[in-house]
Amino acid sequence: MRKCLLSNLTLAMAALGLNNVDANSNYLELSDHTPVKAIENSIQMHPLEQEKEVHISFVLPLRNQDELQDLINRIYDPTDEEHYGKYLSSDEFIERFAPLQEDYDKIVSYAESQGLTIQGTHPNRTLLHVSGPTAMVESAFNLQLHHYMSPKGRQFYAPSKNPEVHSSVASIISGIVGLDNLAKWHPYHHRKEMNSHSESHAFPSGPSGGFAPKDIVAAYNLSGVSTNGANQIIALFELASYQTSDITAYTNQFGLPSPKLKNILVDGGSGVGPDAEVTLDIELAIALAPESEIYVYEGPNSNQGVLDTYNRIATDNIAKQVSTSWGSGEDTVNTQYLQAESAIFQQMAAQGQTIYAAAGDSGAYDDYAENHTKTLVVDDPASQPYVVSVGGTRLTVNSQTGAYQAESVWNNGLGNGAGGGGVSTVWPIPSWQTSVSTVSSKSHRNVPDVALDADPDTGYAIYYNGSWQIFGGTSCAAPLWAAFTACVNQELATAQKPSLGFANPKFYAIGADAAYLTNFHDVTSGDNLYYHASAGYDNASGWGSFNGANLYENLTNASVSPPPVTKAPLCDITMKHSNPLERGHIGTYQIDVSNTGDGPTTSPVTVTVDLPHGLGYSSFSGSGWEFDETTCSFTQSAVLNPGSNYPTIELNVEVGHFAFFSLKPTATVSGGGSPSKTVVDRTTTRR
Repeated sequence: MRKCLLSNLTLAMAALGLNNVDANSNYLELSDHTPVKAIENSIQMHPLEQEKEVHISFVLPLRNQDELQDLINRIYDPTDEEHYGKYLSSDEFIERFAPLQEDYDKIVSYAESQGLTIQGTHPNRTLLHVSGPTAMVESAFNLQLHHYMSPKGRQFYAPSKNPEVHSSVASIISGIVGLDNLAKWHPYHHRKEMNSHSESHAFPSGPSGGFAPKDIVAAYNLSGVSTNGANQIIALFELASYQTSDITAYTNQFGLPSPKLKNILVDGGSGVGPDAEVTLDIELAIALAPESEIYVYEGPNSNQGVLDTYNRIATDNIAKQVSTSWGSGEDTVNTQYLQAESAIFQQMAAQGQTIYAAAGDSGAYDDYAENHTKTLVVDDPASQPYVVSVGGTRLTVNSQTGAYQAESVWNNGLGNGAGGGGVSTVWPIPSWQTSVSTVSSKSHRNVPDVALDADPDTGYAIYYNGSWQIFGGTSCAAPLWAAFTACVNQELATAQKPSLGFANPKFYAIGADAAYLTNFHDVTSGDNLYYHASAGYDNASGWGSFNGANLYENLTNASVSPPPVTKAPLCDITMKHSNPLERGHIGTYQIDVSNTGDGPTTSPVTVTVDLPHGLGYSSFSGSGWEFDETTCSFTQSAVLNPGSNYPTIELNVEVGHFAFFSLKPTATVSGGGSPSKTVVDRTTTRR
C-alpha cells in the first residue's frame, strides 16, 4: 500500500536530513490504538468508504516530563517558598515543556509526505490536526478502517490493527488520534418531568419551583460573599451551541446584569444547534458569578475536536476557571487519547487554571446510559488526575427560609440518574489522595473530588428553548463550582495574590484538617448504585458540597461579613365593628393591618377573613386592596415597612339564617427569607 507514496516520502526525508533512511523499511507500530474490546464484542460490517474524509491528529509528547511533574507538585506545595503559587505563562510552559519546533516541523513534513492535508496547528505544538480520504489514511499507516456494529446497535469505525509510522519520526509521536470514532461525548443533564401538581412553598422560588440564583446563594451559605466574578473569565467547554435570547430571558427574570458572552469556535464549531447543556452551563455560571465573562469554547464532537477544544482553552490561558459537562466512559477511549488529554490538563495546572468536570449521571456505571451494561466504569475527563471531578447530591432546604438542611447522594435508580463516582482503571492514585484513609482504592485515582446538588427533583430553574424548565445532573454542579471559583479568584486578584489554580491539593488539605466540617457539607447518606456515602471522603460524593462563605474565607484568607440578619415581619390585625352584625342586617367592620416586626413584608401580603356558611360579603373599601370573593381574602401588593400600617379595610358583611357565626381575620406574610407569620388578633362572635 505504501509504494505509491514512496517517492514523496523519500523526498520529504531528504529535506529533513534523513537521506540515509531506507523508505521501504524501518516502520514501527504504535501500540494501544485499536479499541480491542469493542471490536471483539462487535460485528465487522464493511470497509470504510474509500473517499470518506477522515480527520486525525498527530500527538507529540511533552518534553522534560519528570521535571514538569516535580514543578507542578512544588507550585501547589505551600511549604515551597520558591515555587508556591508561581504559575507559568503559556510562553514559559512552551519554552520549557512543549515539543521542539524542529520536531513539530518534522511531523508536518511527514504528514504531507503521506498525502495528508494539514488542517490545524497549535502553539504548544502537542497536536497536529490533519485529514485525508480513507484510502490515503490507510496507506499512510498501513492498516484498514472498517465499520462495526456493537451489540446494542451502535455503529462505529475503527482500524484493523495499530498504525505504523517510520522510525525516523516514531520517537517524536506519542499517538494518532481519530482512527476510530467509538467514543462520543455526552452531556450530563437530566430534565425534571413536570406535572400539574405544584407544592406551595417559598423556596425554591424560581419558575416552576426550581432553584433561582438567590436560592443557591441562600442554600450554600454565600449571602456574605461580596464578590460576583467581576474581571474573571469562566471558560465553558461545549460541543453544541445556544440561543442568546434564552440567556437574556434568564438574566432578566432574576434581575442579573446583561450577560457577557464570547463565542470561540474551534475547528469551525460544533455544527450542532442549540442544546440544553450549553444553555444551563451558561445560566448557572451566571447565577453565582453574574459579573464574570463567559467564554463559550465550541468544538466538534470527535476525538480530535475534543482535544483541539481543550487545547485551545489551555493555550489561550485567559480563563482561570473552566467547566466541562461533557464526558465519555473511560473505557471507550484508548490510552493514547487519554495521555494526550492529560498533557493538556497538566499545562492548565502549571498555568494556574482549574477545570471542573461533571462526574457522570449513571452512578458507578458510567456506560449504562449508552450501553445498558452494568459495569463499573468512571468518566473521562472527570477521572483525569489534573481535573476536579464533581459528583451529584440531592439537596434539601427549609421551604420557608431557603436555608440548607441536608444533602444525600443523588440516586434515582439505575437508568434514571445517579451521581458519578468510582475508581479509574487507567490513572494511578495522585499524591494528594494517597493519605486519605477512606478512598476505595489505594492504588488508583478515586472520583469524585467534590459534589453539589444534581437531582432534577431538587433542580435548577433554567430558561431553555423559550420556556422555563427544571434541570439537574452533574452538568449543573460543575459550572456552579467554576462560578464559585471565579468569586474566589476575584478576591485573590484584588488582594494581589495568585489565583486558586488546580484546586484538588487545597481541597484535600482542607479535608484532612480539623476545619473540614466548617468548609464542606459532609454527605454521609445514600449511595451511587455501588459506592456508599460515609463520614469524610467517599467515592459517592467526594468531600461533599461547599459551605460557601466558610470555604471562600479559607481559600482567600479574606474575612466574610456575616449576612445581615433579616428579622421576620409581624402583622398585627385589629378588627372592630361600627355596626353590629345581626341576622337580617349588614354589619360593618374595620380591619387594620400593621407591621410591628423588625423587617419589611414582601409583596404581596394576604389578609384572610374566614366566613362560615350563611354569611355573605356585601361590599368593601380600602386603598390598594384586592378582594377575592370566593376565598374571602384580601391582597395588598405594597411592601409594609416596620411601624407602618396599610390603609384600613372597611368590610360590609350580612348574616343569613345561622344564629352563631364568626369573623376570623388572619394575615400571612413572608419577608426576606424569614419564616412566615400568621397572626390572629381578634375573633368576633355575635348571636
